[in-house]
Amino acid sequence: MTAEGKRRVIIAVDGSGHSDNAFQWYIDNLMKPDDYVYGVLVPEYKLRNITVGPFSDPEALSKEFGEQHARVEKMCSNYTATLRSANCKGQVDSYPTDKSVGAEICEQAGKLRADVIVMGTRGMSQAQQFIMGSISNYVMHHARCPVTVVPMSK
Repeated sequence: MTAEGKRRVIIAVDGSGHSDNAFQWYIDNLMKPDDYVYGVLVPEYKLRNITVGPFSDPEALSKEFGEQHARVEKMCSNYTATLRSANCKGQVDSYPTDKSVGAEICEQAGKLRADVIVMGTRGMSQAQQFIMGSISNYVMHHARCPVTVVPMSK
């Protein structure tokens, strides 16, 4: 618990149905009146249909990045509005990084002195996790606080 008597809750979000489900699950099942929520969105920018190299079109690269950044900022704004409508204190921010998404979530949880992390899971099979990795699996094994992983409802 924090000195102010509030729990510091990290909710990892990415705009997917899985993270939306975990976000809503927190509000419906875990939220306490004195919680402070830090929504952590780690954007993974992807350049679609743009060749990157010495002959790249800088304007096209800038436009694509700008559009993706605007979508990330809109997601942060929408999640923050959802917190406000649930009478929950907190804010959702983006944390661009060159690390893996899981590593950044753990780093932010440490910096923010989180009491708990809430996140969704995509429900990948063990074979898929082995090949692709699993953000929730990484966070569960590397976070220095409890992690609640919320599966999708059937």
